Amino acid sequence: MKKLSPKNIILNNLDIEKKIQRISLQILEDNINEDRIFVFGISNNGLLIAKKVIYQLNKISKLKSNLIHVIIDKNNPIESINYDVEFNINSCSILIIDDVSQSGKTMQAVISNLLIHKPNKIKTAVIVNRDQTLFPVKIDYSGISLSTSVNEHVSFVSDKNNELKVYLS
Repeated sequence: MKKLSPKNIILNNLDIEKKIQRISLQILEDNINEDRIFVFGISNNGLLIAKKVIYQLNKISKLKSNLIHVIIDKNNPIESINYDVEFNINSCSILIIDDVSQSGKTMQAVISNLLIHKPNKIKTAVIVNRDQTLFPVKIDYSGISLSTSVNEHVSFVSDKNNELKVYLS
């Protein structure tokens, strides 16, 4: 992988915050008749983004949000899914959040795992949606969609000051 440099930044912290605000508004519009939503943040960046989405939702609505951390090995997603708390999502609306949709494999594994709990609906959100999907996953909310080559890599980085950036290398 190439070294991350300022010239490779495609989204800075302010850009990402604006994307999260817009995604939050879209989520609210799609859940206007709901009183509760379960938000699943995929390790670790997805959890960080999920917290920011919930913060935005709390600022603009009375929609109650339950945050659940999806603990997963992204190199082996099907065999490694765990959650930080027990939950009952039967007939509930859920939202799965990750940082980047590369191939769709991680998102697909989480969706498949949650389907056994019989939710009412499942929606997905990412900051960056690469148009390289290898698995049948539809991203419902994305900050930006990128048509990239297979040789390019998208990195979502949180630095020591909690500043978020997205790099393309």
